[in-house]
Amino acid sequence: MDSETQRDARLTWSVNPDAPATSNEAKAPFVDNGAGPISPERYFATDWMERERSQLWAKVWNWAAREEDVPEPGDYVTFTIGRESFIITRADDGRIRAYFNVCPHRGNRLVKEDSGSRPDGFTCPFHNWRFGLDGALDKLTDPETFRPEARCRDLSLSEVRCESWEGFVFINMDPNAEPLLDTLGPLVAHAKPYRLRDMRILRRVQAVWESNWKVGVDGFNEAYHVHAVHPQILPIFNDYHAQIDLYPHGMSRMVTKFAHASPRMQDEVNAALRATMCEVGIDPDTFDGPMEAVRPAVQAAKRARAARLGLDYSGFIDNQLTDDWNYFIFPNIQMGIHPEGVSLLYFRPHASDPRRFIFDVIVMLHPQENPEILPPAYMGLPEGWDISGREPAVTEHIDWRDGGLGEVFDQDSSLFADIQMGIESAGFRGSVLSEQEQRIGHFHAELDRYMAHKA
Repeated sequence: MDSETQRDARLTWSVNPDAPATSNEAKAPFVDNGAGPISPERYFATDWMERERSQLWAKVWNWAAREEDVPEPGDYVTFTIGRESFIITRADDGRIRAYFNVCPHRGNRLVKEDSGSRPDGFTCPFHNWRFGLDGALDKLTDPETFRPEARCRDLSLSEVRCESWEGFVFINMDPNAEPLLDTLGPLVAHAKPYRLRDMRILRRVQAVWESNWKVGVDGFNEAYHVHAVHPQILPIFNDYHAQIDLYPHGMSRMVTKFAHASPRMQDEVNAALRATMCEVGIDPDTFDGPMEAVRPAVQAAKRARAARLGLDYSGFIDNQLTDDWNYFIFPNIQMGIHPEGVSLLYFRPHASDPRRFIFDVIVMLHPQENPEILPPAYMGLPEGWDISGREPAVTEHIDWRDGGLGEVFDQDSSLFADIQMGIESAGFRGSVLSEQEQRIGHFHAELDRYMAHKA
């Protein structure tokens, strides 16, 4: 890497320098978000948290559910972001609709369960007011005891915008927000070969971590820390030569090579690369190529294996068969997408404590019955996990101190708690970023645009 020292620091690498400009893997033009430090107070100040509530979370598209969560009219799930709770339900006309989980009478929560089915609508347990699946008031208890001027008020449920993409249901509290697909930008086209709509959540693990949600976003938006915190993955992960692409609306992408050792390692076909070859049916004892040849060999083997098993990989570029195409959807979703499935990370603010956040690790796959079609090891599913998709995944709630998120995430959890304490030190003057951390700067630049507007 010493030969790279004269390189323009603003530039990152292309995974495929020969990719046509029209290709999904083409590198996006450089976006200069400056080199100034990131202010520390945004990570712990209560007033920042409150401003985010009105100026950020109330204005952005928040992922709330999957369409398959509410297959029939009356089926519902609840979704929480900060102090707000929402009901996501399918109405009688087949539309998916979203309402604040609050009765307009006295403010009681309508439902407490995570999910269920109420085909007759929602009844408030406080005074038995009933609301239809369209949000309209169906039954008012003792209507004769209300003045006419009270009854003429809008007594329907407060509805929020609800739009879907590839089976993901998003909500937005801002009636004037741009359409969801506009904010997703190139991801809409890039994701088409993966058939995300046909995938199912097969595992969801949730923990409350001891840091601000932005510490989590920052940490997973760069590979610069991997050599120090996760050295065990360097034998199969090129952490240094990452392609970073910055897009409008705070979206970004990082493409990193798997089945390729980090340049921080010896240039050899190591034990981890041998295991990767075994995973796709290559006998490493008969492989006589250099380390650089492992990745294309794995790509070819995966394509041949897919053909044998009846899987359609025709829509994928070779590099998509091995590499992590990691998209960040502003402000709080990361999607590492692969032909086999998606590793999705979700960062949500705590309801009252700016020094804590809710972290979900979600694994989505195409359901499979054939035991030969196993997900790659990087998906992090325990051995023997049911990947048929017949039963909905039950969220596993864990204490991060006990582990259980997987080796890499367990390493990050304790680190983030230390970062939170350090950020609040009087000796910390704000984050200074390398160009390997461009995605962090891009995220905070978009965040600053939201925070600059008055609620």
